[in-house]
Amino acid sequence: MPMTSDSVFTYTFLLCIVAITCAVPLYGLIRKNAPDLGWNRHGKVSTEFLNKADLLGIGLFLLIYGAYLLASQAPPELNPDGTVREIKITPLILVARIISQVVPGIIVMALLMFRNMNFVEFFGLRWKNARYLVVIAPMGVIITYLFFFLLESSGYMDFLKNAFGDDSKEQETVRVYKEASATAIRILIAVSVCVVAPVIEEVVFRGYIYASAKRFTDRFFAAAFSSLFFAVVHFNINALLPLFLLALILALAYELTGSLWAPISIHALFNASNLAMLEMQIPAN
Repeated sequence: MPMTSDSVFTYTFLLCIVAITCAVPLYGLIRKNAPDLGWNRHGKVSTEFLNKADLLGIGLFLLIYGAYLLASQAPPELNPDGTVREIKITPLILVARIISQVVPGIIVMALLMFRNMNFVEFFGLRWKNARYLVVIAPMGVIITYLFFFLLESSGYMDFLKNAFGDDSKEQETVRVYKEASATAIRILIAVSVCVVAPVIEEVVFRGYIYASAKRFTDRFFAAAFSSLFFAVVHFNINALLPLFLLALILALAYELTGSLWAPISIHALFNASNLAMLEMQIPAN
């Protein structure tokens, strides 16, 4: 049976589940036999406020995004004549999508709230060296683009086109932005991509999933696991490896600074630069 993008997403998602399921008891056994290692406490991302309930939190997000995966692989709706039914994107639909983007962040807050946790302190938002973001964000984006350039130079994108054919296509957001004729739609997409997505995704994947995985494993496994999870839930075969590399950089930035502002700023600038390049490619009306 030929490999499809859907099967890649499915197997990669299952790999995430198997990895965290096996890693937690294995690292627990290592920690029990060598309690002095303390390797899950290295770095600046604190895990001291997290406990076994957060393993259920990771499981909850695996369940949520697993449902998204199944929904993304559902057969498209058809018109009476057998053609694929296309949903016209309107500002109202985009607003609804933005609201749905916020939901995972609300879930993280709810998971932490019952412990009376100070979110500002937990995510390192009162960072004294925030002025360095003007350097950290561009450097993170430059390093990311260097990785992407190496992938492109290696023939990776051509390989994907040959291997997956029509499955190797643009992300829906990119396609909608290119085809949008209404300014309101482009503005809403820009808000979603450059503001909402960087904040919510960093709260969920670096702020919560990475930190929770680190609490029960170590920072290296946590970075790999959370990055692979982050990459696969975007459900785009072209972006799978590039987003995994980006997520590793975001996890590193969080660990080196101890502040979620670092990955948020890199993520936002990366998305904004991509959107700016896309805008320059669109012919003027």
